[in-house]
Amino acid sequence: MPSGIWHLEPRRIRPWYERAVTASTEHPEIRAYLDLDRPQVTDEHLRQAFDQPRIISEVLRADPSYFDLRRRAARIDSLRQSLIESRERCRITPFLSLVFLVALVYWLADAVVGMPWWVGVTVLIWPLGYCGIKEFRNADNRNNFVNQMQTAVYGVLWAARAADAEVRLGWWALVKLKKTMDPIMRREMTALLGPDHESLLVARSHDGLIDAGNSRYWISTQVEATLQRKLDQMSGGAIAICGPRGVGKSTLLKKACQGRLGPFPELHFHTIVQTPANYRPEEFLLSLFQSVCRDYLALYGRRPRTPFLFRSRARTAHRPRRLYYSARRWAQLLAGLGLVGLAIQREVRNLVDAVYQSAHPAAVGWAVGLREWTLTAWQEHPVISRLVLLAVGALLVWWADPRSWLTGRPVRRLVHDCHNYLNLLQHIQSVGTSTSLGASARALTLGFGRTSGSSSRTFTYPELVWEFRSLLSRISAIERQDNWKVFVGIDELDRLGSSEQARAFLAEIKAIFDVPRVYFVLSVSEDIGSAFIRRGLPTRDVTDSSLEDVLVIEARTLEESRALLQIRVPGFTDPFVALVHALSGGLPRDLIRYTRKVTETHRRTRQPVLAALAREVLWEEAAQALAGFRALLARHDDSAATAQTVHDLHTLITLIREADSSRANPELDQRILHLAHAVHPPHAEGTDPVGEPAQRWEEFSCYLYFIGTLLEVFARPNFAARKAAYTGPDKTPADLQRLAEARLEMTVSPHSARKILEQFRVHWALRPAALPRIVPQPGPDTEPRRSAVRGRS
Repeated sequence: MPSGIWHLEPRRIRPWYERAVTASTEHPEIRAYLDLDRPQVTDEHLRQAFDQPRIISEVLRADPSYFDLRRRAARIDSLRQSLIESRERCRITPFLSLVFLVALVYWLADAVVGMPWWVGVTVLIWPLGYCGIKEFRNADNRNNFVNQMQTAVYGVLWAARAADAEVRLGWWALVKLKKTMDPIMRREMTALLGPDHESLLVARSHDGLIDAGNSRYWISTQVEATLQRKLDQMSGGAIAICGPRGVGKSTLLKKACQGRLGPFPELHFHTIVQTPANYRPEEFLLSLFQSVCRDYLALYGRRPRTPFLFRSRARTAHRPRRLYYSARRWAQLLAGLGLVGLAIQREVRNLVDAVYQSAHPAAVGWAVGLREWTLTAWQEHPVISRLVLLAVGALLVWWADPRSWLTGRPVRRLVHDCHNYLNLLQHIQSVGTSTSLGASARALTLGFGRTSGSSSRTFTYPELVWEFRSLLSRISAIERQDNWKVFVGIDELDRLGSSEQARAFLAEIKAIFDVPRVYFVLSVSEDIGSAFIRRGLPTRDVTDSSLEDVLVIEARTLEESRALLQIRVPGFTDPFVALVHALSGGLPRDLIRYTRKVTETHRRTRQPVLAALAREVLWEEAAQALAGFRALLARHDDSAATAQTVHDLHTLITLIREADSSRANPELDQRILHLAHAVHPPHAEGTDPVGEPAQRWEEFSCYLYFIGTLLEVFARPNFAARKAAYTGPDKTPADLQRLAEARLEMTVSPHSARKILEQFRVHWALRPAALPRIVPQPGPDTEPRRSAVRGRS
């Protein structure tokens, strides 16, 4: 990595900088881009970018600790230079070599025969003295010896400081410098990729899509704070959460019941039940009653005591085999432990004796000293000693918490009642008694017998309501002592079919909603929510008397969808977020579904580019819509015009499925848009299009119009440049959020959704659909077909 800036930096900075660059290129996000095999982004290109003086200075000086390391590295370079200069002034003489040789001989002789120190000094000092006198008689030799000593000192200092600096530089380069370098490397990599760097899919992990219901992927939104404020202003009662299906009602209900709405979790006793599609109110309340009993027993670590009606027993033939294997394992274990103990018995005994001999006197001494000190303190300082004992005794009594013995009795009684309720609700109990009395004589027999029995009956619905309210009231009263709340979640209430069924359900179970300090959280359909909002206009219905409040959940905005997907699929860039957000309409459930579809398509086609992936996904959506409407049309009408349209739809589906998504196909996109611009479905001559086919045609053509618009927005190159040109704070109709609004509006009115799409297309300068080029086929019906096309246009 040649660069003109390294002559200004210490010598050891550059190798560690290069190692940090290499380590940063192995970061998962960086490696994901490098594995795309883009010609403009390779390891060599990144290394060249980080060899520029501007980048080197930015990286090195971004960390304040670098300046201290730079001073240390500069000091080491100075010592190294002094060492080199001092070594160059030295000459090789035999004196120092003789000193080391004499020391080595003395050490070997002492190690072999045990030579006394005075013998070594007497025998070996004369060669050192003779050579020393000969060496130091000359002034140059004396200077050389000084230089050699100075070189040795420089060498020791340089080695010690260099080792310390290398450790510091290694930790700094591979930890701190790497963290500093990662965002700069991402910036330079995006600069190498160009303006469309976000149009490449480099998602690294899909765990958030696999385990979609995991609570660690939940993110907080403004609606959670709104629900928390509503609950804080209530002392109990029922609150409903309404919104379209897939908007996240069930997730919000779970978070509310589990006390996870705020930044810190709260402790709640909660029960969450699902509403069946077909129900009887007493059966639902019976199931809810049992769920509350089970969950309350689980809160205190208990299990329901249910009788064993049938007890399965192991077969006798298997017992000898189990005994054989268990006896063999125990024999192996005991034999192994015995052999190990026999092998180390001496060492263990010696260790125990050593510990006992060293610890026993000390322990006895400490015990005697502690006893004497205690007696002295008790006799000389009786007031202080008694106060200490009083404080310790009071602390132990406080820890024992005798008050809980009294307050725990209602809890134990309530736990016992939960067991009884479960047995009563799940089993039919019967009790029978029998009495007999008899006497006999030779010719006279006298007898008397009496039998009686009783069996339990199930609760009637009013009794069931009363018992359930009584149990919830007692649970709430006990849990309120610890500042706990009681939550009951009733989920999937919008599965009951019609709004009339849901209202009838609320009318039957609303008697349990007014238990003090018990919060019922329900997920309901939009019809129930709108009925509550319209209360009193002109009349009031059951929703007004059943619910305390209704919270309406809107679909996610583009920013909220981006936050949701970034935590579930790291690396899912903004253009892909905008694509799946538009397809889902901002509904979290569909958002995850379409994200799975995009990632699955990416893995299947190995295409990371936005245009190719969007084309594949949108064409597949269009083919599914065409197939569904084709089956509906063929079922309702069998006229000639309908038959031709069914055949044309089949041809278009075939073209879509055979098209290559890696390349643009403007003619196919225009065919989809042209079909979306048809004002009515095909029908027999002389009749008007009415009924279900006409209604479904409006929905179908609007959806094709939506798909065609998405193809023109996302399946074309240079998405980043077009987005920058057509969107902005002053261009609200051109915002990508409008696409999601149009998708949601289709469920209300396809005509209104088409208006939103038309406004969006105008602001994005999208051209109107052109008629597809029709290749005439030989035959007598060519001219009528052309005339029909001209008439339709």
